[in-house]
Amino acid sequence: MLIGAERQWRNRTAGIRTNGLVATGAALFVLLSVMVEGDTSPTRIPAQIVSGIGFLGAGVIFKEGYSVSGLNTAATIWSAAAIGALAGFGFMAPAALGTVVIVVANTVLRFSTGIHGAGREEPFLEYQLSILCGVAEEPHIRSVLHAMMSAEAIPLRGISREESDQDGRIAITARVMMKRNEAAKLEQIISRIGLEESVQAIHWDAA
Repeated sequence: MLIGAERQWRNRTAGIRTNGLVATGAALFVLLSVMVEGDTSPTRIPAQIVSGIGFLGAGVIFKEGYSVSGLNTAATIWSAAAIGALAGFGFMAPAALGTVVIVVANTVLRFSTGIHGAGREEPFLEYQLSILCGVAEEPHIRSVLHAMMSAEAIPLRGISREESDQDGRIAITARVMMKRNEAAKLEQIISRIGLEESVQAIHWDAA
């Protein structure tokens, strides 16, 4: 519960209920393996918990461009299952120690990571700029696009064209690399290119 409280306090995906249920469920499975009579090793069920808890971790990991988030939350859920397994076997001291270590790792070490990563540059993300314009005006639009990308120092990864369903129209798609906090530059480019008479539609999306 303490682990979940720390996660919920930081507005993470998995809070008190998720971590509490994971730890309780792991403890119940371990108790079941201990209580059932027979030749079955009590360590088999914990081994299945380790692999089975993966589906919960996968549900909180998200990828956006070249950035991945949720790895720490997934690791916390996995650790909560281990603490529940320890508690189920009756090893309360290691379970309590593990809880303290996890909470410290998610609080104190976070500040240390922030200090060491303060000078780290924000990763680049890929964005897609789509323009619908007249076929005859395509060279001019591409020229304006290249000029604005160069002026804003935005890396252009590629540009393609595709025939539109509308007669006499062409769809131009440009892929660019930018930092998340530079997305406002795309709005400026859209506003400028959108002034061209031949442009029927223009928008951008995160790839």
